[in-house]
Amino acid sequence: MNMTSKRPIPPLRLALLITSIALVIFPWFPDATNFSGNEVTPGLLAAVATPVVCMLLLLDSTMLAIYREGSDNVEQNLAWRQLIRYNLVLALLIVASWVPFFVRLNS
Repeated sequence: MNMTSKRPIPPLRLALLITSIALVIFPWFPDATNFSGNEVTPGLLAAVATPVVCMLLLLDSTMLAIYREGSDNVEQNLAWRQLIRYNLVLALLIVASWVPFFVRLNS
C-alpha cells in the first residue's frame, strides 16, 4: 500500500486516539493524581475518564473487526487492522499507566 492511497483517520476516531495518548501520559506528571479538597481538577477528570476511554477503545476495536470481516476491500481491511492495533496498544498502555493509581486508591 503506497502512501498516496492511505486513508486519513476519521475525526472522531482521531479524537479518541489523541485523548488516549493524553491519558497515557497524564499520570506521569508530578502531583497529577493527588487529590485534596472538593474541587474538580484535571486529575480528577482524567481518573474518571480513563475507564470510559479504555472501554471506548475496546468497543471501537470490536466494531472495526466486525467491519473488517464484512468487507472485501483489501486496502480498507489493512487500514482497519492498523486502527485495531492502535486501539489495543493504547488500551494496554492506559491500563499500564493507571494501574498504580487505582491500586493506591483501593489500599
